[in-house]
This record gives sequence, C-alpha cells and structure tokens, in this order.
Amino acid sequence: MNILSIDTSSSNCTAAVVRDYETLGEISINFNLQHSVLLMPLVEELLEKLSMSPAELSAITVSIGPGSFTGLRIGLAAAKGMALALDIPIYAADALAVLAYGAFGYQGLIIPMVDALRNGYYTGIYTFIQGKLVTLMEPTILTLDEVMDKVSNESREIMIMGDILSKIPAEELQSRSNIILAPQNLNIPKASTLPYLLRDRIENEEKEDIYSLVPLYMRKSQAEYEYEKKQGRLL
Repeated sequence: MNILSIDTSSSNCTAAVVRDYETLGEISINFNLQHSVLLMPLVEELLEKLSMSPAELSAITVSIGPGSFTGLRIGLAAAKGMALALDIPIYAADALAVLAYGAFGYQGLIIPMVDALRNGYYTGIYTFIQGKLVTLMEPTILTLDEVMDKVSNESREIMIMGDILSKIPAEELQSRSNIILAPQNLNIPKASTLPYLLRDRIENEEKEDIYSLVPLYMRKSQAEYEYEKKQGRLL
C-alpha cells in the first residue's frame, strides 16, 4: 500500500509517501507560508523522485487542523481532489494528535499548544498507553493559564510542544518542576507521522466521507474577527 500524506496545518508544508509503514520519502518546507505555491509541486517532485505515478497510490492521509486557516483549506482541497480523481480512500487526523504522536513512546502527558491568536492556543492532552496515542482532552482553545489549571494536580511529567515554545519564554512555560519542553524538531507536524497515527483506521478501512470532510477550524478566521469587530458584532 502506497500512502500519500499531506500536512499544511502549520508553517510547515510537508508531503510524504509511506509504503507498508515504511517512509519512502518526505519533503518539508518550513518557510514563508507558501503552501498554495509549494504543495502540488512538492507532491509531484516527491513522486518523481520515487519513480511513482499517482495511479500507484492506494490512499491519502491528511491533517484537518486546527491551524492555519489558509493552509488547511489548501491541504484538504488538494487531498480531496486527488482522492476523487484516483478513486482512493482518504483518512484524516487532527493536527494536535499529529504533533503528539511525534513524541512516540513518551510516558508522561503530552500537551501540544499552537497559536490560535488573541491570547489563545489550540491545545489538547494526550498520552501513550501500550504504544497507542490516547486523547485525554479533545482539541480546544485555552490560554496558557487555563492549560496549567487543567494539570495543576498532575504528578506525572508533562511535555509541552508546538509553536508556543517560540512565543513564550522557557522559564514561564516551565513554571513547575514536572514540565519539560519538546526539542525543536518535534514542534512542527510532519506528514510522515500521519499514516502511523492512523494505522488502525487504515487497516480497518475506516475511511472518511470525502463529501462531509471539512477542516477543523474551531474559531473564526482573523479576517472574519476583524470584520465583525468593525461591524460592532463582538462584545
């Protein structure tokens, strides 16, 4: 099975091909939010480098967010278009789970935190149990203080990851002795992670309904927010 994987939920535009759960190739460009220009050329280059035609693809995996509104639309539109054209299934996961899965094997709590603007972060709480990623708190939007309140009584070690590490000083994030910060290489989602995260669903053929699959936005875009603010609709 050849799986094309796409993640455009963050600043990282990334595509990978995984064959029978072996990563054959991956290309990532984490620069300048050029997803609309980069994604399809990346996919074409990747397939060319692997001497693989689109007809040889068996499935597509894609991140549906939360994250960059424009990036999510571009990635999901490309994934759905290819899945329809090739008549292959599509499988999707939320971007926070993709980040968390990158810390495979970590025994504490994993808290991805991705900037959602207006002092909030897209976040969830995850852990690994017997090699499986388990969601303890579904994706939501919280402030850093609200996240810390959620785990105020937690004795296990906690790993914070995501782009919050580039926005908040380390000493403020590590306000307690049981908090560690993920290394930089884990703080952006990678397309190659998706097929492994979704392995059980792929093997059970629990595919998405391509017609109802939509991005996980969780809040209005900044443009919509500013428009409503100008119109006096926000309290």
